[in-house]
Amino acid sequence: MKIRSILAVVLSSSFISALPAYANDNQLLLKKFHDYGIKKCDAFIIENSKLKSGWNLFINKHAGGIDGPSTEVTITQIFGSKDDTVKTEDTYIQTSKKCFLRHTWTITFPGSCESNIDGNAWYISTKMPNKDYTTYKNSGGIELHAKEISMGNFKACVQEGSSRSSAAHG
Repeated sequence: MKIRSILAVVLSSSFISALPAYANDNQLLLKKFHDYGIKKCDAFIIENSKLKSGWNLFINKHAGGIDGPSTEVTITQIFGSKDDTVKTEDTYIQTSKKCFLRHTWTITFPGSCESNIDGNAWYISTKMPNKDYTTYKNSGGIELHAKEISMGNFKACVQEGSSRSSAAHG
């Protein structure tokens, strides 16, 4: 119960689901970012966080913002359809000169991780025999953390990853 109280105080957030009333998803997305104080990163946001079909959108920031002339806002998107859903989380920081992004994703596939991770594209970078995760890397240096879960004769592979990027704003 304490964690819920802390989160309610720390985060200011809203939830929006895909609505037919919003003909232009890009306008809705940018309006939400503007409402939360990110106003100079429009092209960067559309390039990296364009809304996907069948989306749900959660947007939040620290109540009171972060120190100085910087603003940080996180958007969580859950999109796709039953049995083919992806969750992404993009955290943007707008400073006086640049826009920064940390993009994270979670995807769950039925079956083992061995059958769901392409060995031609990903190699094991860190085995953790006493943990539930294995870390993989690709040729671009992107890390993927994978965890296999089992229930009875059902297996699933949970894959999580992240990347960082930035751009100057005008």
